[in-house]
Amino acid sequence: MADDGERWASRRALLAAGVSGAAALAGCPGESGSTATPSGADSGAEGADASTGSGRGDRGGTGATTDAAETDASGTDTDPTEPGEAVLVDQVGYRPDDPKTAVVRADASTFAVTDAESGETVASGDLAGPTDDDASGDTVRHAAFDDVRDPGTYRVTAGDGAAASHEFDIGEGVYGRTLAEICRRYTLRRANTRIDDPVTDLAYEPGHPQDREARMYFGDSFHDEGERIDARGGWYDAGDYGKYVTPGAVTVAQLLLAYERNPDSFDSGQLALPDGVSTAEREAGLPDLLAEAKFELEWLERMQRPDGAAYHKVAGGSWPSMDTRPSEDTQPRYVFGLSTYGTGMVAAVSAMAARVYREFDADFADRMLANARDAFSYLESNPDPVFRRDDGQNDGSGGYAKETDRTERFWAAAELLKTTGESRFADYLEDELAAQFEATPPAVSWANTLLLGHWAYYTADAADPERRSAVGDRLVADADRLVERVRSEGYRVALSTDQYYWASAKLAVAQGVKLLLADEVEAREAYVDAALDQVHYVLGRTPTARSYVTGSGERAPQNPHSRTVESTGVNVPGNLVGGPNADGGDPALDELIATEDPPPAKCYLDETASYASNEPAIDYAAPLVVALAQFTPASAVGVQ
Repeated sequence: MADDGERWASRRALLAAGVSGAAALAGCPGESGSTATPSGADSGAEGADASTGSGRGDRGGTGATTDAAETDASGTDTDPTEPGEAVLVDQVGYRPDDPKTAVVRADASTFAVTDAESGETVASGDLAGPTDDDASGDTVRHAAFDDVRDPGTYRVTAGDGAAASHEFDIGEGVYGRTLAEICRRYTLRRANTRIDDPVTDLAYEPGHPQDREARMYFGDSFHDEGERIDARGGWYDAGDYGKYVTPGAVTVAQLLLAYERNPDSFDSGQLALPDGVSTAEREAGLPDLLAEAKFELEWLERMQRPDGAAYHKVAGGSWPSMDTRPSEDTQPRYVFGLSTYGTGMVAAVSAMAARVYREFDADFADRMLANARDAFSYLESNPDPVFRRDDGQNDGSGGYAKETDRTERFWAAAELLKTTGESRFADYLEDELAAQFEATPPAVSWANTLLLGHWAYYTADAADPERRSAVGDRLVADADRLVERVRSEGYRVALSTDQYYWASAKLAVAQGVKLLLADEVEAREAYVDAALDQVHYVLGRTPTARSYVTGSGERAPQNPHSRTVESTGVNVPGNLVGGPNADGGDPALDELIATEDPPPAKCYLDETASYASNEPAIDYAAPLVVALAQFTPASAVGVQ
């Protein structure tokens, strides 16, 4: 797939769609509440990406209160003698037997690795390179220290030692705390739930109790306009308090994928969830990750009509101010919209849930399969794409608009085929969606789920052997292309220069997930190593010298665009923010780009105002769960 086909050029897409203001194309759509899909992004065989897609916590802190906004954009004017500015590492760390590389942008030819406690030099060598990195504008060299395997805390220095990295750990369970924090932050995004978390000190009363009687924004054959329906539950999406079916479904799907691929990484009680949250599920032995995913699945269930169709979102009619706690947002809440692409997602993730939960709760699994069948029946009865929008529905929430649905239909049929083995779903794929077999799927996003569909088909017992082989070959070929890209980039990131757009950090990790799936098709160390490079990137080996995950790393985001953070003063760990966005999209980032013209990989602000680069979203962190689950034993997952 050509890079041009992958790109979501956010600003140009907005102009083409006639959307005004600084709209977000993924995650929380900013204060304008509009979402745009570029024309042609979901056409034909859908090979193009229609989306912007998203160790030790003591150094990064957990539950830290926010300080005044840090107006540090990109590190374009940095002091190379400041730790972590000229020698970049994964600020969380590395596993003992994995490749370990630091990126050095100091004027040096040698490096050393020292034990942070004793000061002893444990390794030294010559730097490789130099490499000119177009995306960052940096000339970098590389320090490989694979032979440093003993557990401990280290730093890398360059040249005479004046340039040094942040400290990092080496250990088999080095990512355990980060994985736990990412997983439990879904619990801390629960709507309509009292939160009193002793780990982070986040506490607030149940928000939006009015969701239990949310008002229909429009009338249909099942409900009158203004009728009250039960839409309680689910997760707040991003920096706002909207609840959206499509990012919710694709998030749960990736959590379930993480469990299906690495069930031994998850257990009951490992996330130290607050008292009273998921108590029944924990007592039944359900792993904490699945207990939390169930909470969102039950909300998706409430968003289905009796005929299986899925409504689009639940939100207010206006944006609450940034300092508004969930319980203080007392405006009426509405059920907005309906779409076939969202219905396809609900069908797919419900079919996944029917498989995953079968061993724990057969009744719940049966419900999920019934929901999946109902949603799929609606799709069969409505073969043309539907995306309902009404005037005013985006005045206080994100759009998540998508006018096509083929990738979601494919995903739904493939998951149902995998779960049931029924030939009618294979027939549907051949009769209605054969062109999707020939597409090269982009990384998973709310706007394109074809990779999940291909993976479900590839792993389905009832798949046609020739089709399965072709799907696997296509994934491997794309992984080979990604490996070459990673090797050519100075920071070893799976992004081309023109892919630093909305949610670029999430895209990097999602590319890593694609590499891990390819490794299951054809085992190659290069795929796993390149996937690890994406983890190292978001955890601090970046041109901005920052980790993009709150609470992980010495220099993690302190001022994410989040109403929960702004109103409570608690910067919850485990949030992956959007990352560099060369297309801008909010006034603060637009000003940075206009006045300083930073390279694409440095178009980032750790400011609350920058929702285009510093907003977290539930779907951003989901691929990081998939990746870290592969690299973390269950015994290491925890926050204590």
